[in-house]
Amino acid sequence: MDAVSDFRAGYTAEGPLRNPQGPYEVFTVGTTDGAQIHVRAYGPKNAPAVVFVHGFACRLEYWNPQINSLSSRYRVIAYDQRGLGRSTMGSAGVRPDVLGDDLAAVLDATISPGRPAVVTGHSFGGITIMAWAQSHPEQVRSHASAVLLANTVADRFRANTAIMPFAGRYGFVRGPVLGAIMRSRAWLPEHAPITRAVRSIAMSPQATLKQADFLRTMVTGVAIKTRVLWGSGLFDLDVRGGLEHLTVPCTVLVGSMDRLTPPTVARQIAAILRSHGRLPKFVEMVGIGHCSNIQASAEFDAEVIELLEMTRPRTTAND
Repeated sequence: MDAVSDFRAGYTAEGPLRNPQGPYEVFTVGTTDGAQIHVRAYGPKNAPAVVFVHGFACRLEYWNPQINSLSSRYRVIAYDQRGLGRSTMGSAGVRPDVLGDDLAAVLDATISPGRPAVVTGHSFGGITIMAWAQSHPEQVRSHASAVLLANTVADRFRANTAIMPFAGRYGFVRGPVLGAIMRSRAWLPEHAPITRAVRSIAMSPQATLKQADFLRTMVTGVAIKTRVLWGSGLFDLDVRGGLEHLTVPCTVLVGSMDRLTPPTVARQIAAILRSHGRLPKFVEMVGIGHCSNIQASAEFDAEVIELLEMTRPRTTAND
């Protein structure tokens, strides 16, 4: 797949997964290490805003269901994380702190003073948000009205993920095996027949094959070198410090059948927020896997809308 082109699978998808048809604005945000971040903004400029941050091996079209559902009423901003989609890699590679700096730059470029946004991240996108809060606590109040952390992890990914079967006396091999997979340079052809495997790993049996194939096309379109860099970014992960600075309303969301970042991990994040005096809303979607915004888009959208309406500025009530 041509990394600079629009996402072709979105054009052939139906319903929520289709590529948005409405107009949008394009921003290119430069970073200090030379990366060029591709950003798109949909919907009314003066409406309450939501910023979506995708995860591993994806691109801004990962949020097609939310863009299609929300952009008629809200300002919807999404971007390709570095090295993915239409964004370039830069020289600093992929680490949580680097991704947090990228998010800070995107927010500075797209969020108007006095009109903070609901910042929503899925998986590595949630890690990005926690890293951003850790490194840029001054931006949390000025740029974020609320935060949604979906299907994500704050530390020790290899120890916490339930995707590997090793347990008990064989638990010691979990880290090395998962590390080898994450660093693997195995080629994933764009049309690889792995849709059912993707459904098993990233979703749940209740997901449709069309939903799984949408994700498969996205992941297999990523260059091997880029995929390895992103996989390595999960090593030595610890962004728990960022949770201390999330002083805005927070929702922690997970699927009950999420094997990549299971409900136990989401509960840990919620517990840390509570330990800092926050009262996060905790949502566990029954029968849903890791890619909750794709598999259960209507329910996911409802949680985003709740935060948007809860934090809607009085001055925009009649916009």
